[in-house]
Amino acid sequence: MDGYEVKKVMDQVHISSEMQEEVIMNIQKRMEHGNKNTGVWSFRRMATAAAAFVLVAGVVSFPVRAFVASVVQERMESVPEEEMKGLNDMVQSQHDVLADGFSRAYSDSEKERSKALWQAYKNGTFPEKVIAQADSAEDAPEGALCYIRATGVFNLPAQEMTDEEMLQIIDFQHKMSYAVAHGPQVQAAAAEAREKTARLEKAVQDANGISRDEAVEIAKQQLLTDLGDKAGELELMTYNDGTPGVSLLDASDYSEVGFVSESKAGVIYDVGFGNPDTHVTYGYIIDAVDGGILYTYK
Repeated sequence: MDGYEVKKVMDQVHISSEMQEEVIMNIQKRMEHGNKNTGVWSFRRMATAAAAFVLVAGVVSFPVRAFVASVVQERMESVPEEEMKGLNDMVQSQHDVLADGFSRAYSDSEKERSKALWQAYKNGTFPEKVIAQADSAEDAPEGALCYIRATGVFNLPAQEMTDEEMLQIIDFQHKMSYAVAHGPQVQAAAAEAREKTARLEKAVQDANGISRDEAVEIAKQQLLTDLGDKAGELELMTYNDGTPGVSLLDASDYSEVGFVSESKAGVIYDVGFGNPDTHVTYGYIIDAVDGGILYTYK
């Protein structure tokens, strides 16, 4: 699933900074090389929308790195359906506000603890309580952590937050992302995206084009030619289910980019490679008919 399809899913989704880091490093690179909407779509929204969409349709991620551990998945599935529906409705109502903000910046120590707590959460360390919520800032308890539903802002206490409070934030962000990803808006977009993929696959087949596996092999050989020994430091991007992350794209979605006019049948493959430790990326746009490399990005 490429960034263009992700954009059509939603305008705003809540997600933590750590999850954003995973998504930003590969989605940004995969949009920089041509999407005509990149300039008007905020960097943050691109990352957050992709993070939610991964729960439904899958987007490419760095090798051997999952977005949500199985224990977290089980926790999300245990939340009552009515509660999830309420969260999705709340997020959808916040489309005109800067949602998922914070009343103050994290301190340096909170930033460091947040990284460790994020990993702990994925490993099954959950908060003892749920975050307090209020309809408006006026209704929020003074000096206490609270989520303001009307504005989508986490009202943080002035003092350093405890691990419990930070885990409550992480937990709530996961719930909101999960709720939106399984809401009717994203489900409808996922169905539309699957229909589009089927149409593109038929176009490739009718044109006797190359397969995804062939596109990967072409990209691997070119990567070796371009980078030599350094090619060994990069691995093929993968979808969140572990399958190779090769995106089949409609070239018309990239009409303002020069290489589009060179594509046969108007269908292209996006094959990306990455290093999960350094976040270095390198990839190719490959013609889905004759296998020619139309564009290189890094």
